[in-house]
Amino acid sequence: MTEPQTLSDLPKTKAVILVGGASKGTRFRPLSLDLPKPLFPLGGKPMIEHHIEACARVPGLMEVILLGFYEESLFTSFLESTSERFGIPMRYLREAKSLGTAGGLSRYSNAILSGNPKAVFVLHCDVGCSFPLINLLRFHTQKSQEFTILGKVVEPEEARKYGCMVKDPNTFELLHYAEKPSSVVSELINCGVYVISPWILDYIGQIRSGSQSPNRLSFYMDKENDIIRLEQEVIMPLAGKGKIFVFEMEGFWAQVKEPKAALRCSELYLAYYKEHKPELLTTPTTSLRARMDGLLFTRSQKPAVGLQETRLNIVGAVYIHPSAKVESSAKIGPNVTIAAGVEISAGARLMNCIILEDVSVKEHAFISHSIIGWGSVVGAWTRVQGTPDNPTIFGAGVATEAEIIVRNCTVLPHKALNESCHQQIIL
Repeated sequence: MTEPQTLSDLPKTKAVILVGGASKGTRFRPLSLDLPKPLFPLGGKPMIEHHIEACARVPGLMEVILLGFYEESLFTSFLESTSERFGIPMRYLREAKSLGTAGGLSRYSNAILSGNPKAVFVLHCDVGCSFPLINLLRFHTQKSQEFTILGKVVEPEEARKYGCMVKDPNTFELLHYAEKPSSVVSELINCGVYVISPWILDYIGQIRSGSQSPNRLSFYMDKENDIIRLEQEVIMPLAGKGKIFVFEMEGFWAQVKEPKAALRCSELYLAYYKEHKPELLTTPTTSLRARMDGLLFTRSQKPAVGLQETRLNIVGAVYIHPSAKVESSAKIGPNVTIAAGVEISAGARLMNCIILEDVSVKEHAFISHSIIGWGSVVGAWTRVQGTPDNPTIFGAGVATEAEIIVRNCTVLPHKALNESCHQQIIL
């Protein structure tokens, strides 16, 4: 295959976003108790909307498929509205049970390959990224044509937390892959974003049938449950065999496994908006409805609408939904997202936080390094604060009394806090 010269020369593609299921979001509790993790807002948009938006920019994209084992109804309204806004077909394929990161691809290979796409994007849902998918696809058609992994160089102490890759510096071929090694193998990590050829789906099918089982020990341990893992059963055995290549990205990337990672990832998206999409951010004189390019959905999946025009005290990168009510004497930012239906009272101070739908923040409250769950109430003069490594997390419907301090705590839904608490999990 020759290298594509223009965008119109790129091959027809589909995209599969691996969304997992309810049993896979346990580290994201208590937030995942009330909303599927893939729909949790980062930078003011549902997590997987960032993936979909990037996919929609790829010329020749035929369809976006969500693959997982959540109840289908949880995604129905989101898919309908998102498909209409981005102008691409979308659907949800539900696994009866978890089949692993590759098992579902094999089970639904006929649906994925219908229409004869020449390549398939596969994206893990729980990553935040600048998603350079067009450049990734160009690289794939030039270098690989079978399997391309999006990679990024990180600090050595961070690399051990992820899949580490060794590539040929001249050909970019993947030579060695180690999943979460005990010692540093490489500073180049797997970003959980791939382009694969239809042949790879056939190869996974052979593993599933037993005719291919290159990593026999791990494979047969899970065969009874029909689980096939993309990283262990596919990438590891094919490394060094001329089938897999690595495209190294330069933009931002973060994995979102826990609530503290959601805060960091939201901050990265806000910084990305500031550089590339400043119209999405709130400024002191922004007409909020005018700057919206889409709708943010509430937990009921109903579009939230509204308008607020007032001069705001904004510091740094901030996103405020147009239906939120923010008193002009409140000070917001940096790194704050405020969702639909929120009320921020006079004198409140918010920084480094995510405020979810229908929250009420009373007069002179202070919130920092925290996520405040849906419908919660933060009392007047109350301080809710955490640190980057240990933020405070409120589940849905938490209410605090006035003039208390909540520091480095995780609070389950619908709890009432009438006294200060520190370093606690409130059950």
